[in-house]
Amino acid sequence: MGRLGARRSRSMFGRQEELDQCIGEANWGRLWWKNLSRQHNCMWSCFSRSCCQQVIKFPRNDSADECSDLCLKFCRPVKMFQSLWDSAKMIGKRNPYYVEYEAGFDANGKLAGIITNVYANCGQTATESPVSAVTLWGDNGQCLFFRIYNFIKEFTYCCVTILGYNCPNWKVSMTNCKTNLPANTWTRAPGSTESIFFIEYIMEHIAQTLGKPSIDVKRANFYKNGDRTITGQPLKDFTLAELTDSFLTSASYRQRLQDAATFNLNNRWRKRGISVTPMKYGSTWNGNNFNCFISIFHSGGTVAVSHGGVEMGQGINTKVAQVVAYELGIPLDLVSIKPNFSLTNANANSTGGSVTSELVSLAAINCCSQLKARIDPIKNTMPNASWSDIIEACFVKTIDLSARSWIAPKTTGDDAPVNYNTYGVTCTEVELDVLTGEHQITRMDVIHDCGESMSPLVDVGQIEGAIVMGLGYYTSEELVYEKTTGALVTYSTWKYKPPTTKDIPIDFRVQILQNSSNPSGVLRSKLVAEPPLCMTCSVVFALREAIKAARDEISQGHDWFQINAPMTVEKVQQYCLPDIAQFTYN
Repeated sequence: MGRLGARRSRSMFGRQEELDQCIGEANWGRLWWKNLSRQHNCMWSCFSRSCCQQVIKFPRNDSADECSDLCLKFCRPVKMFQSLWDSAKMIGKRNPYYVEYEAGFDANGKLAGIITNVYANCGQTATESPVSAVTLWGDNGQCLFFRIYNFIKEFTYCCVTILGYNCPNWKVSMTNCKTNLPANTWTRAPGSTESIFFIEYIMEHIAQTLGKPSIDVKRANFYKNGDRTITGQPLKDFTLAELTDSFLTSASYRQRLQDAATFNLNNRWRKRGISVTPMKYGSTWNGNNFNCFISIFHSGGTVAVSHGGVEMGQGINTKVAQVVAYELGIPLDLVSIKPNFSLTNANANSTGGSVTSELVSLAAINCCSQLKARIDPIKNTMPNASWSDIIEACFVKTIDLSARSWIAPKTTGDDAPVNYNTYGVTCTEVELDVLTGEHQITRMDVIHDCGESMSPLVDVGQIEGAIVMGLGYYTSEELVYEKTTGALVTYSTWKYKPPTTKDIPIDFRVQILQNSSNPSGVLRSKLVAEPPLCMTCSVVFALREAIKAARDEISQGHDWFQINAPMTVEKVQQYCLPDIAQFTYN
């Protein structure tokens, strides 16, 4: 919405006739015109996006620009409404990347050094490019937020490290590429998702070069406790090796690998592939600040909570309500989460990085501690009283039943940006139709370390949702642009295919690591939200194994071949190198 400051002038009323003429000439489609008094200088004019472009006589690429032009033209506030299709056309998506790499390793696959050149397609501006994340996510492992400002006043948020691979030497060159596309933006797990895919791609390449199972090469490069990460921070809680070993056993990986090889020998036009992706993901609290405001009402003892996070489906409201009920020792139905606004939750950080739920919960715990310190002296004199009676007694004694907390945690020292690490492993098995390129995920096993989960059902839902989101990103959601005009062709579900019910793995096994804890976390829990999405790239490499099996049928599977995500049906079918000469009966 654009809005020009209200001005009292005759020119404002003089343009009413011009505005009415525009309304009559344009095919408005969706138009809301509020016929208010002309003498009210804050009259609102409401337009659809196509209407705006007709009125100002030339198309814009930005809603704010269009509204500003109309504000200036008609001297009144303007609202613009645009369809979902218009939004899809003009709003940027996740950054595409192009990566060049070289890797040095020994006969066992142990890394000696990696050189990468990373190019990010930022669109028309690089205001939210996570390209710098690759420097520190490259080892598959931790998370640090800081900004780099360049000479053209563009900045990059750098999320840091995620996989568990220890490489002694790195050389990473990063380039933000300005292109004629809408400015691309952050999406769930920005930078980390792509960086894990890059390093996993390199590990798969090494494994095929050596003729070894890729999980054995990955396992040989795991960190050990005491090793220093790419940021220089020593590892103290690295359990990924043990987690991976137990996971491979519980998922029957070795047996299923043999079963897939047998299946491929016995089937010419259907192939199976299986791949494992381990992950280390670090939680960084530095640079994040959140708040919480809690009020207890004396009539009935109900509790209202307003926090600085944004509920976007990740279950933050559920977790905060559960934490407050647990800390105050009251039933959950007495706690309600209220919408946040700038008066009670001013200056809270943006909701992201998977840390908001735990930091807002930490703020809520601090509020509860303040309230209990005031309530407990009264409560101790009323040992058999109900919660509502205790609160009413506090009110009668004029005790403040509201509390506010501000959380801005910082880890000690610049060499220790990560508060703790969480770990996970994913194993994906696919079955591919070589003739059509269609595939099904026959089984997917996922384990994620949530510490002592604050809300297990919410966390399992987050894991499942992140995985399905990643499956769409890596297999079906392809952006196609018209070659001459640059217009987005895949702006609707006719050609843009998000995952649906038939894309969910047939056998989908998700579990939270049992008997885990986290002394550095909030109530000994660990973050979830983004990390499971980062492991979803295992579907790409499972498909690659199936494609390799298809190529083996024509003696083309031995050499490394490049694949590019997303692995759409068309791409997968072409990667299998089909030829009409192959379609014969034995």
